[in-house]
Order: sequence, then C-alpha cells, then structure tokens
Amino acid sequence: MSCVSVFIVNYNGAQFIKPCLDSLLSSECTFDLDIIVIDNSSSDNSLDVLIEYKNRVTLIKNHYNSGFSKANNIAASYAKGDYYFLLNNDTVINPNTLQLLFDCLIQEYNVGAVVPKLLNSDGSLQCPGSFFGSKKYHSNKPVDVSFVSCAAILMTRSVYELIGGLDDNFFFYNDDVDLSKVLQKKKLRMIYFPEASLIHHGGLSTSFRSTKSLIEGYRGGFYIARKHYGWFIAQLYRWVVMLDVIPRFLFSCFMSLFNSRYKSYISAYWSITLLNFRNDIYTNHPEVKVEIV
Repeated sequence: MSCVSVFIVNYNGAQFIKPCLDSLLSSECTFDLDIIVIDNSSSDNSLDVLIEYKNRVTLIKNHYNSGFSKANNIAASYAKGDYYFLLNNDTVINPNTLQLLFDCLIQEYNVGAVVPKLLNSDGSLQCPGSFFGSKKYHSNKPVDVSFVSCAAILMTRSVYELIGGLDDNFFFYNDDVDLSKVLQKKKLRMIYFPEASLIHHGGLSTSFRSTKSLIEGYRGGFYIARKHYGWFIAQLYRWVVMLDVIPRFLFSCFMSLFNSRYKSYISAYWSITLLNFRNDIYTNHPEVKVEIV
C-alpha cells in the first residue's frame, strides 16, 4: 500500500494545530498516512497540545527555531512514505482533499507538485503568486500554473530528493517562490487541482507582522534575486529595495510618535538596510538538535 508522509512545521501555533491535525486524521484515503510534526522551539503551549497526538504522529521537538524550509528538511529525514505532503499548521483540510491530490499526482505525467484550492477563513478564495499568474487560480478545472504555495503541496519523494529538498537559506517567506523556480528549471509541471480544497487561516492579511519574519522576508528576496537572476539583477534589486525600505523607515519613525508598536519596525527596517549594505543574504543555522517526543 502507498504511504504519504505529511510534514507540518509548528511554531507557536497552539491555537491552530489541533484543528489541523484533527482534520488530517479524519482524512478518507486509500493509502497510509505518516504524519510528522516538528515543533520549532515554540514558546506557547504547542507541545502540551501536541503531546495528545504522540501515539498517532511522529512528534519532533526542535531545540531551535530552524525556520520553515530547514524544518521540513529535518522532517523529511524521518519520512517513511514515497509521497510528501507539506502542510501549514494553520490549515483545515476536507476529508477527501488528500485523496484527490494523490489521484491527480499519480494519473498525470511529469509532475513536480500538485496543490489544492486555498480558502481564507471566511471561505473566500486565496490566489497565490503574482497578479497575472494568480488569475489561473480562479479556474474550476485542473490547470498548470507557474507558482505554487507551500501552504499545502503534494509531491513525490523522488522529486523532493531531486531538487535537494527546500533551500535552507529561506528562513521564512520566499520558499515557495524558490521552489516554483526550481521546479520550472527542472521542467516539471505544477498543477492546481481546485476540486481539492482546504482552509488556510494565514492567508488573510494582518496589520502587523513579526519583525523577525519581516527581516527574513527581505533577506530571502535578496537571495532569490542572486540565485535565480544573476549578479546584475541582484544588484539592481538591492537598489530598488532601498527605495522601498527608506520611506517605510521614515514612516515608522513618524508613526512611532503615536503608536509604540511602530518602534520595532524602525529597528527592523534599519536591520534590513544593514544586511542589504553588507550583502548578508545567507541564513546561518545552528547545529541540528532534535528529539522524538
């Protein structure tokens, strides 16, 4: 019997992880599920919630926050299945979601990844990618796309190993941009399969983002430009970013006079300016230290 290994990276997701796992464990499928949850050194009560599932999932306690990409790669080292399903912790899947994606993957040819329809908490459609590319996500039929979101993505183990897993240099954000580019370069298809759907709570915008994720998002952008577009475009991109960051820095300075939450953004935008100046585009990870709970 086939086996699908599911990777869920959790970081301070106590409010989301239980509905996510409950929906996953209620899946109606013709294959075995090998669920692997890696907790990235959460500071909330995530582990207290997750411990309830330790007999039904492989629960990995990471002593450091390794970010999204590296944590998925760590999870992959424990995988038993020939198929990998990367799933965000803030999702709720339907009972047939995995089966529909699996059937599509094995029936199509030259497939790098299959992704479902993503819905916001209010049921509205999420359309990942650029303005033009995201239009394909309005399709009611399966369609090849140029960009896939890592919020929920199914691929074979062989493809994951072929591309070397996710790039560890992306701590948070940009991992899906990179993955899409890598799959394109390998001439592998990315299929949007809208008959399969799930709720992705994180798709709705928020007023304030973690300054850590903000900084790493910009760092990832610099790395994307260098990795996929070459030296000249990377240098041009660095200048364009400064035209974006400097006004944001000044705006945050002004708004901090009225709202103290903006003070952290002053520091964040200054850090982004420094890492741009230093061309500090690589993420330094500590030595892996994990344990099975």
